[in-house]
Amino acid sequence: MRGHRITLVAAVCFFLHLSTSPIHAGDGEIIWKDVSSGISDADLQRVAIAPDNADIVYVSSEQVLYKTVDGGKNWREIFRHTGGIINAVSAAPADSGSYVFIGTDEGVYRSYRNSDGGMQWERIFRGIGELKNSVLSIAVHPMNTEIIFIGTRAGLFQTDNNGKEWKQARNLPEESAVTSIIIDASGPSTIYAAADNGLYKSAGSGEDWQRILVKASFENEDVLSIAEDTMDIDEIKGEAKIRSIAVDASDNKIIYAGTSAGLLITKDGGATWNTASSSGLFSRDIRCLAVSSKDPENLYAATARGVFAYSKKSESWQELYNGMASQDARYLAAISNPLDQNITLWAATKKGVFKTGAEEQNAGFPGNAVKTEHVLAKFAHEPSIEEIREAAIAYAEVQPDKISEWRRAAAAKALLPQLKFAYQKNIDWQKGDYFYSTAAEKYKDNDITRGDDKAWSVSVTWELGDLVWNAAQTAIDTRSRLMVQLRDDVLNEVTRLYFERRKLQIAMLLSPAEEINEKIEKELRLQELTADIDAMTDSYLSKRLNKQ
Repeated sequence: MRGHRITLVAAVCFFLHLSTSPIHAGDGEIIWKDVSSGISDADLQRVAIAPDNADIVYVSSEQVLYKTVDGGKNWREIFRHTGGIINAVSAAPADSGSYVFIGTDEGVYRSYRNSDGGMQWERIFRGIGELKNSVLSIAVHPMNTEIIFIGTRAGLFQTDNNGKEWKQARNLPEESAVTSIIIDASGPSTIYAAADNGLYKSAGSGEDWQRILVKASFENEDVLSIAEDTMDIDEIKGEAKIRSIAVDASDNKIIYAGTSAGLLITKDGGATWNTASSSGLFSRDIRCLAVSSKDPENLYAATARGVFAYSKKSESWQELYNGMASQDARYLAAISNPLDQNITLWAATKKGVFKTGAEEQNAGFPGNAVKTEHVLAKFAHEPSIEEIREAAIAYAEVQPDKISEWRRAAAAKALLPQLKFAYQKNIDWQKGDYFYSTAAEKYKDNDITRGDDKAWSVSVTWELGDLVWNAAQTAIDTRSRLMVQLRDDVLNEVTRLYFERRKLQIAMLLSPAEEINEKIEKELRLQELTADIDAMTDSYLSKRLNKQ
């Protein structure tokens, strides 16, 4: 998708880009901490935070739901769905009963506490048919938790009495899967729903729905536009699906749509849409969006290439990779701490659940007793980032001068002629002439070498037009574009790995772990990052370290 104004829209869930200035939470840079200890599943799909208690968090794998009440220090399994898959998780405030809702392929389950304090489950929604029974998204009204919206593979349903009765949404196609539902916190009567065929908005608490983004087919490419008969359209390469929606924390007319093809933004409640810049965004396949009222300047997105933050001010992305062991982020949630106003991000990934926090000051040294140059000097024996990048380019064989060599070779080829050699035998060089001789022998052939002659030939030709342009140049242009893209991907990835490894080394130096399991965890992470760099540089890093 291009970075200019369009009347098309694409699927929801975003990504953030690596920039030069780090995103901060409070007084420190955002870093991730693995809080998966106690969770038996590594591949996690969803995360939900209790709205009124940042320490109560739920994470789910495909079949198991886990809960922590101490911010991730301890986890316990509270639900196992053996008959299907958990597609959605949503938590309600404590004053409403501390309910947690789960959307599965067999309807919606809600937790409750029985008389002895144990957690029990009841199914409060069961659709008619396989598609309506498969629940993909859940949204609980922030002011009245008896109002619940659920998105299924066949439309949207709503209850106003805590699940006793359900009704299907009007003006929202029954055959369309609803993948994301967001209630505007500053105006709870406004609800947004992302469906297969577009983005819908209800300004009347879900009574009526209007499509504000239309998904259409244009020359075998999926596009989204604000009107079905619009002529002002743009292409979205490949299949684009709306995956996530977010309402801006400072202006509810600003809506974000995260799609499989990038991020779309409207600043007028959905009347017109623009594509967000992709500067710094490694992947446009956005899976989930998160916002916080305490950080209105940034939008957060989970992607297959990590978690990113989008700055409204700079209109660029920054990757939040410090401490994140997995780039494959599936879901993202954010909550503000009422005591210090900092925000906390939670990410469900393929390698566990991670939580952010402000980078702590070095407790071992007062003030600025440890100078930057003294710390960095500890790693002076290691290869610099320039050396690592050069090794990665050489190993991937994507050197910039390789394209120049191709062009010089193609130009030199045009100067060389086509040289052909030919050889023939058993031929006749001369034609025999018959002449009259005697009465007894009237005719005689004077070619006495018939069938024994041989021929050699040499030819030299030039295509003079190739001196100006030849077909090889077109092929070189195509290969050069692919090589530049590959080189950028290699350099971005090895740079990210190098500095994540360096940050981990500094953290281990200045704030050594006290617990043996934490020490082992950090050491294994350091070895993993070293191995990842080696894989891209033909073991250049390890070879240099071994020489030391």
